[in-house]
Amino acid sequence: MWKKVFTVKFSSLGYCIRQGYKNIWRNRMFSAASILTMSACIFMFSVFFSILTNVNYIIRDLEEEVGITVLFNEGISDAEIEDIGARIRAIPEVTEVTFTSAEEAWEKFKEDYFADNPEYADSFASDNPLANSASYTVHVDQIENQTAVVSQIQKI
Repeated sequence: MWKKVFTVKFSSLGYCIRQGYKNIWRNRMFSAASILTMSACIFMFSVFFSILTNVNYIIRDLEEEVGITVLFNEGISDAEIEDIGARIRAIPEVTEVTFTSAEEAWEKFKEDYFADNPEYADSFASDNPLANSASYTVHVDQIENQTAVVSQIQKI
């Protein structure tokens, strides 16, 4: 009995195809409207999908760029700063640790804020206002681990 259901005669298949073309031709306006409706739906789906894909990429990229900045108290020695950096690098969730010295911080600050008026920065030539601003920038493997890493760094 099941074999009869799934067996199709080629003559009846050809008849169905011929009738389909005849009905499409007879109802040209409705056929065109159906094609346009399907095309619009596919286009809208493609636009929303591309927007969603781009937003997900941007979020993933931002998560990778977010870093934890570790600042130090005044009067801390360079040896202590290096020891803290080694202890931070030992945390398993940490993927990258970048050290920024006070001089590098001042140079970046000058580039960002005094680019149009370098003479303002020259007034600080003998005195670095960011003298005690050495820092580490710490990147974690996953953004979900950031809170745990911050608490471990605070303990250090």
